[in-house]
This record gives sequence, structure tokens and C-alpha cells, in this order.
Amino acid sequence: MKFQIVILLLIYFVIVCGSGNTLLINLFYPYENLDKNSHLFLRGDDCGLNWDSGIQMKSDPDNNLFFLSIDVDSSCSGNELQMKALVDDNDWQIGANFMVDISGIQNYKGSDSVSYSFKGYPWFYTTDGEYKYIRNVYSPQLNNTRDLVIYTPPSYNENYLKIYDNILVAHDGQNLFNASTSFLGIAWDCQDTINNLVNEGEMEEVVMIGVDNTPDRDNELTYDYDPTQHEGGKGNLYLDFIEQTVIPIVNEHYNNRLQTSKRENMGILGSSLGGLISCYAGWTRSLVYSKAFCMSSSFWWNSQSFLNNILVNFPNPLKNSSMNFYLDSGDQGDDQDDMVETQSVRDKMKSFGYVLNDDLFYYLDKGGWHNEQYWGARFWIPMTDLYPPIPKKPTSIQN
Repeated sequence: MKFQIVILLLIYFVIVCGSGNTLLINLFYPYENLDKNSHLFLRGDDCGLNWDSGIQMKSDPDNNLFFLSIDVDSSCSGNELQMKALVDDNDWQIGANFMVDISGIQNYKGSDSVSYSFKGYPWFYTTDGEYKYIRNVYSPQLNNTRDLVIYTPPSYNENYLKIYDNILVAHDGQNLFNASTSFLGIAWDCQDTINNLVNEGEMEEVVMIGVDNTPDRDNELTYDYDPTQHEGGKGNLYLDFIEQTVIPIVNEHYNNRLQTSKRENMGILGSSLGGLISCYAGWTRSLVYSKAFCMSSSFWWNSQSFLNNILVNFPNPLKNSSMNFYLDSGDQGDDQDDMVETQSVRDKMKSFGYVLNDDLFYYLDKGGWHNEQYWGARFWIPMTDLYPPIPKKPTSIQN
């Protein structure tokens, strides 16, 4: 099927594209979801598109493909093209605009014309994602069993053609979505936050894999032994469990629609000890993850061993690949939610080359305490920091 689609696209380039540089917009949407006589239209802000009325796209029902060729020339006023699809030029695509970086097309100076391709997966009628459980997952690494809870975003069921790039593994899965399973009955309500941000176009869609904790939580979420706590040190086995057991099981359960094999797609998130193990995973396993969300992290663990040992003695991920960290804390309670320790980690990362609001994000929740209520209330901040809608580069095909 993939080979057939490639051949079809090449044919479309020959038939549809004229002289000059062109951008072929390819949108994939289940044809059976539309009425028999319905069509997709495209509106946008540049290159012959406008927001007042759409241009009808051509269709290939056998491949659930809708396509339109756009000339990218002097008539285009900017380096970024924003677009949205509509059903019958009436029902708008939900979520952020499609954004295409067209600077490379405009700036191409070769003698031959070049065609570019952009691929998107719109949805029009579903505003809520959902979460489901995979029960009793056994860990051969830790010799115990737990549940997983997986959130899929609004488009998942409506557009079954979409493959998901943003995968976020989160610890303490009991606390993420469901108040009835959460500590003290307070959930983060991550599904509501993500649904609202996605619908408003403020973040990209994300699949969340919640990993429930066990009675052995303090050992599993720490990478070394703390003699003052008389426990700790199973963190690497726990991270192995996520990589070797959890992710393959979830991907198979969801028909391999999750792009988990690319480290740039993978994030890891947690709070308290979950924040500590997330930062540890980001620093020591940057070939697996590209984003680490560390909320109210227990950087006090083992005399601040993350600051004094891990950051110093493990290679800086920036040397090999891009890595993004989000750190935060409150400032209330006897220990001020480890505010000072978190700021020390932030400053050490800055000394290693990380840049605030670029690949290192920091937030101080003034008045914030160390509990689920405050983590859930500010969950929107790391989501918009590290999953903002960004322009995508189109694929170049030389004519």
C-alpha cells in the first residue's frame, strides 16, 4: 500500500504541478466518514489561499487521500504557510493550523523546478480524547505487576490513519486521569488539560502512557540508595521495564500507531520522585528520550546526588543530541517544595550550555505546595512549553 501511494503521489506531481516550485498538500482522512457527495476544502493565509473561502481539494477515495497543489512563488508573502481543511467548506478542522515552512521552497535557486509534499491528518468532529487501561502488566525486570493507563487524543478514533509522533510516558499513572484511583482522591485531570489545549490550537496532540506505581515506588523511582531513607536504587530496572516491556505492549495494543522508535518523539514526565527519575532518564538515556518533564522533583534524594553526581559524572546529552528539560517547583511547605535544590539543578544545567526558554524551561509556582492539586493545575505549562505547534518542513521531490 505504501508503494502504491508513493507512485500515485509521483503521478499527481506530474499531472497537477506546473512550472515553478510547487507544494502538494496531501491530507489523509477516512473517506467513509464523509457523506457521499462531501468534499474537503482548504483555506489558508498565503500563496493563493485565504481564510474567507476554500479551494476544493481533489480526492483519491481508494487511498483516503485529498490533495491540492499550490504554487510557491513571489505571490507568497511569508516564510510560513498556515492552513486548515474544511468539510464542504463549512466544518472546520479541529486543533492547530497546519503550518508549513516554505522558506526552502522560496529560496531554492536551482535551474529546475522543485515540488514539495506536505502530509497532514485532519479531524473535524471529535473534541475529547479518552483514556483506557491495560491491566496486570507483568514486569520481568522488577518481578511485579501493575496497570497501565493510556490517553489517546481527540483525533485518535475519528482519523484512524494518523500515526502519533508525540509519546509521553508518565509515572504514578493512578493520579493522572481518574480521581477514584488518585492519591487523596485528587487527579491531575491531564485529559481535560490536553483536550482544551489541543482544541484551542495551543499544543500538538500527545499520547500519554501512564505507568501505575506499586508499593515499591520509592525504590523504583530512585536510581541509587539513600542511607537516610534506607531504600532506593531500582530506577534503572524500572526504566528498563518501561523501554523493554511497557512501550512494546502499548504499541502493539494500539496497532503500532505510536512512533516510539524515534527518540525525538519520546518524553518522560513525573512529579516528586517521579520528577527525579524523569530528569535522571533524560540525562542518562537521551538516546531514548528527547524531553524530560521534572515537576517538584525530589532533588534532595541522597544528599542531592542528582546535582552532585549524575549531572557531573554522566555525559551531557547536548554533546550528542538535542535534549529538552522542564523543571519546576512550588515554594510552600517546610522544604519550600525543594525550590532551592531545583534552582541549583537549573543553574548547573545552564552552566553546561542549556539555554532558558530554548532547551531548558523553568517555572516557579508561587504559593504552590507539593501535591497533586498543584501539579495538575500547572500541567498546562510544560505541555505548552514542549509541545507547541510548530511549522513542519515539507519533503522535497525533484521534478
